Amino acid sequence: MGTTIKDIAEHAGVSIATVSHVINRTRYVSPELVKKVESIIVATGYQEKIKRKPGNFLSGKDSVIAVVVPSTMSALYAQMIKAASGYIREEGYLMAVYFSEDDYEIEQKLLLKLAADKKTAGIILSPCRRKREDYEKVLSNQVPLIFLERKVEGCEDDCVLAENELGLYRAASHLIRSGHEKIALVLGGNVTCTVKERLSGYKRALTEAGVTYREGYVLSLPGEDSKAHTQSIQDFYSDRRPTAFICCGNQLTFCVLRMMQYMGLECPRDLSVIGFGDEEWCELVVPPLTTIKQNTSLMAENAVKKMLAKIRREPDEIRGIRIPLEISVRKSTQMIGKGPFGEKAYSPDDLVLSEEEKQQLLEGDYKVAISFHYSGTAWKSLHEDGIRQTLDKYGITVLSVTDAHFDPYLQVTQLEGIAMQQPDAVIAIPADDSVTAGIFKKLSKKTKLIFLSNVPEGLQNEDYISCVSVNERENGHIAGSLLGNYFAGRKKVKVGFINHGTSFYGTHLRDMVATQTVCEDYSNIEIAAVHKFQNIEDAYEICRNMIQAHPDIEGLYISWDRPALQAIRALEEMDRTDVSIFTFDLDEEISSYLAQGRIVKGMGTQRPYEQGVAVAMATAKALLGETQFKYIGVPPYLVQRDNFLRAWKDIMHEPAPKRLEKFLDDKNLRKN
Repeated sequence: MGTTIKDIAEHAGVSIATVSHVINRTRYVSPELVKKVESIIVATGYQEKIKRKPGNFLSGKDSVIAVVVPSTMSALYAQMIKAASGYIREEGYLMAVYFSEDDYEIEQKLLLKLAADKKTAGIILSPCRRKREDYEKVLSNQVPLIFLERKVEGCEDDCVLAENELGLYRAASHLIRSGHEKIALVLGGNVTCTVKERLSGYKRALTEAGVTYREGYVLSLPGEDSKAHTQSIQDFYSDRRPTAFICCGNQLTFCVLRMMQYMGLECPRDLSVIGFGDEEWCELVVPPLTTIKQNTSLMAENAVKKMLAKIRREPDEIRGIRIPLEISVRKSTQMIGKGPFGEKAYSPDDLVLSEEEKQQLLEGDYKVAISFHYSGTAWKSLHEDGIRQTLDKYGITVLSVTDAHFDPYLQVTQLEGIAMQQPDAVIAIPADDSVTAGIFKKLSKKTKLIFLSNVPEGLQNEDYISCVSVNERENGHIAGSLLGNYFAGRKKVKVGFINHGTSFYGTHLRDMVATQTVCEDYSNIEIAAVHKFQNIEDAYEICRNMIQAHPDIEGLYISWDRPALQAIRALEEMDRTDVSIFTFDLDEEISSYLAQGRIVKGMGTQRPYEQGVAVAMATAKALLGETQFKYIGVPPYLVQRDNFLRAWKDIMHEPAPKRLEKFLDDKNLRKN
């Protein structure tokens, strides 16, 4: 296609509109800019195009480039037609658009008529079928033919396509990393190669992740009857109950969203959705829609370039062209937490008591004991406040509260004492996975067990009623994304990971997801070293050794705040406060670094009071004999310096301490 007006604008550092005004004298442009643009026009030979095309189009033979697409019901085709028209017009050709309605017979009649028309310089086609034999008649007419968006087998050199297989692989992988396994794929009903490639990418993502591919989770919808499609999707959802949808078309996305509206489903709480085609409305809907995005302008530009090369019998430097598909991640997909045995994660909002159940609790004279692994922190106090205040509303008595000071043997002794009190239920945070397992196993035969954060090793699903935890999968994703986004735009960055070495389900999951997020979503970041600590104090020496071995490390991920504080002590002693830390769990000491913008740059955090309320509600349900709430995931909270004051108030249920507030000397930060 040679030099374009877009190329002139880029060389001159101005807009396309400014170049147009210089060429056509339609608006005032400063003399300096006029001189600059005109010199580039001369240097590139673009003045020949201007002479050839002073607002006139070619006429007569070979003057029209025909574009044949299924319809403009899909925004994809509307966008490509608009983009192609600009490039075609710039070359002095007329463009004619025809619609095949995805009907092969209509398409063939159109193609043969266009091929016989002497005005037709070439045809850009989005084909209905994928086999070469179906297009032999028009190919034999030797009219230049370029295939756009859909491939015809055996004509790959003349195709301009999206990276369909890779794009769908990435979309499905995003959902799998978020904990989804029951992922529905909604395809158009035609048999084009595009559909085949998208299905292949979806299958590959499932297979590589060890998730079973089920044909029943793939829905093909022929035609363009949106009302019928919406009903089909509604029937499909009612029958299959997927946790997420991937839509392979703009209209299909619309139908899924309309189905959700009809059924009263909330996105992403009830159903995660990845749409197709990144239009302006995708950011305006609530929540903003995660989408698979095609670069329609680049596809159209390349199709026109290939067409002009054929018309002019110029060598085609690039044969088959593939344009990348991007994933715009927004808020329409959620992380699914899962329990230690793969149980579904219930939301705290699912724990609702009827008036009859409340009365039953008030009359039940129930008694509960609480066994903490550690106390003396605001965190533990918030847990206890949430538990006590909620249980008190329903007349449930707290018999005793014990604190093991992180000593599992002390917790065993304390639990033996609790057993003698014969409580109706015990709420506990295990101090150790293995040492405490035996006593918890014994208790499970005498009372109802409800765990906070973790289930001890060796206990089976039937040995306890519920486990309430932060959604650790989402928590790990938050920290991994904070780290990745902090270093975005850098060519190459090295980071280190200091993970929890004990087999606590929650910390193991969050560490794993954070690692996966960084590795898969941020190609510019290299994890230079990974070390695990058994005891919190070990993080100090681990950090020192890691930085000495890898002095070019610029960022650290650390499993939670207390080992992070040990690492900070090491960094300060080594005069390496340039290293940025990403960790978990808000408290005053770690927050002093975050509020100052020193070392700690962001964290995911639990919501202890809300976890206390949730565990109390799970206990109330257990006392009423309800046992289906095996795992309850409380959403985590993302904290950075710019939302610190609001985050502290939301999490701690009180204003931030004055000494932390004074660090935020930026007035805009204070407003948050």
